[in-house]
Amino acid sequence: MDKSFATREWLEWLTRVRLLTITLILSVGVVWPQYVPGLSSNRFFLPLIIFWLTLGIIHLILLRWLPLARWHGGLQVTADVLMVSLLVYSTGLQESYFISLYLLVIIVASILFSQRIAYLTAASSFLLLAGMTALAYAGKIPRTFSSLATTEGLRTWLVMNLLGFLAVAYLASLLAQSLRKKAWSSKRSARNCSVCRISPRTSFTPCEVA
Repeated sequence: MDKSFATREWLEWLTRVRLLTITLILSVGVVWPQYVPGLSSNRFFLPLIIFWLTLGIIHLILLRWLPLARWHGGLQVTADVLMVSLLVYSTGLQESYFISLYLLVIIVASILFSQRIAYLTAASSFLLLAGMTALAYAGKIPRTFSSLATTEGLRTWLVMNLLGFLAVAYLASLLAQSLRKKAWSSKRSARNCSVCRISPRTSFTPCEVA
């Protein structure tokens, strides 16, 4: 019960952070489009961000409406991976400035879930990125980038992204596990101290012995 309550608190906080991030992206795209290559001529950017913002608001409403449901975290992470992929594709794939948003989604998955799910999120993000790039270079989907990269440069770019995704998943999972252990040990110590203090037959508390 404590674990589900802590997860719900994380979800509420992360949902607000996500809405703030999407709002900042929208502000940059509308107010300073010249800082994002190809954004001024991209007709999909604004509808995509508005749709993502709408999804974030719907997720927040669902979290308040069904607070005990366990599918909130998985739904949000899956939606974010898909929306970030669409945003990266619409802004030029390897030329996009929004590839780093994948790292934020992987960090969120590391906080909410186990290390295995964090690696799965990192792998899914890379497969989507690599798949869209391969399809664009093969001419199966429209190209959104302005210049073609060499095969060696494209391979290096993909490998660097894969290593970055996996490294972030590993480090974020280690940090999340460490924080969880410290939180549980603190709660256990607090409970032991409170039990000993309310017992009239004890002359000391575990806190004092420690």
